[in-house]
Amino acid sequence: MSCDRSTHLWRRASAITACATVFTAMQGLTYPLLALVLHRMAVPEWLIGVNAAAMPSGMVLSAPLAPRLMRRWGGYALTLISLVASAASLLALNALQDAWLWMPLRLLMGLGLGCILVVNESWINEIASDDRRGRLIGLYSAVLSAGFALGPGILTIVGSRGWAPFLVGAALPLLALLPLAAVRRELPRPSPGERAVSVFAFLRMAPLLLVLTAVVALADEGAMSFLPLFALAHGYAEQTGTVLLVVMIAGSVGLQYPIGWLADRAARRAVMAGCAAAASLSAVLMALAVDVPVLFGATVFLWGGVYYAMYMLALVRLGESFSGTALVAGNAAFAAMWGMGGIAGSAVVGGAMSALGPFGFPLVFAVAFGLIAVVLACPVAVRRRAAVRGRADG
Repeated sequence: MSCDRSTHLWRRASAITACATVFTAMQGLTYPLLALVLHRMAVPEWLIGVNAAAMPSGMVLSAPLAPRLMRRWGGYALTLISLVASAASLLALNALQDAWLWMPLRLLMGLGLGCILVVNESWINEIASDDRRGRLIGLYSAVLSAGFALGPGILTIVGSRGWAPFLVGAALPLLALLPLAAVRRELPRPSPGERAVSVFAFLRMAPLLLVLTAVVALADEGAMSFLPLFALAHGYAEQTGTVLLVVMIAGSVGLQYPIGWLADRAARRAVMAGCAAAASLSAVLMALAVDVPVLFGATVFLWGGVYYAMYMLALVRLGESFSGTALVAGNAAFAAMWGMGGIAGSAVVGGAMSALGPFGFPLVFAVAFGLIAVVLACPVAVRRRAAVRGRADG
């Protein structure tokens, strides 16, 4: 019986994860693909940047809409509509070939991807039992991180010209429908009569988790845009910068399950504090080891794993603390903060590098994650001292 329950759990988890991976795969494909196409259209760099910001802006807009639509239509129907809309938007981009018309289409795509993320991250937390939540969400996060590499991989195979990359990209959300349809009757459903929790109300419930999400998104966007430039400024070849992105993503894939396993066996806030401290320290080590290729690659791998684990651990804490409509509102707030962090990422990291030179790149992350580590560690230290005093008094 236990084996049957476990099989049932992993079957649903696999379908949910496959669907949610569309979120990262579409980002990994569209950002480089559309930048290349716009460049060939002789669109100025500032407009390329504004164009790219439309997708995370759509994610921010999805935050107040997704919980309402999920209550009205149900999670499965909302996901189905969002997947089809994302595929149609991508095909329409190649059909129109106009930078200004692309912005509402990319906004719509971001809206659809944001809804997919809200629904699927609510589902994965709903089906996870607390004793294995870290491992389950660790695997979920690892696969999502691998999705970022899928997009550039498609471009490597089919190129960036013609209909081929758009057709392959549009097939991804449609293929994700197949495993999801197979488990549609087993997916979590909202409890009838449960009082709705608004996204804006949730902002007061877990502010630290929301700040964590925004900082991880900022790091993600900043690294994807500027890690190759940081390497280039220190004499590495352009191709090496791309390889370093692969190394970073490999870290974010490889370390999620071990950190999730640890979160199931230790105090989760302490694990989060440790990851934040490791993200800050490894950012410092990136600056110190940049002239030693092997050490530089190792620190990039470690940094990619521990900074991305902060988002995974935030999801674990969210599912541990909330359920039902509060969990949906929390995931919607996470999507909004991810969008805001993504919008800010290039501006913050690029501004730091403009003001301070190449070392502005690791400095932003060292400071941001260092502050988070201090905030997370303080309550842990206070509780530990109280426990020691209690034992002494006893």
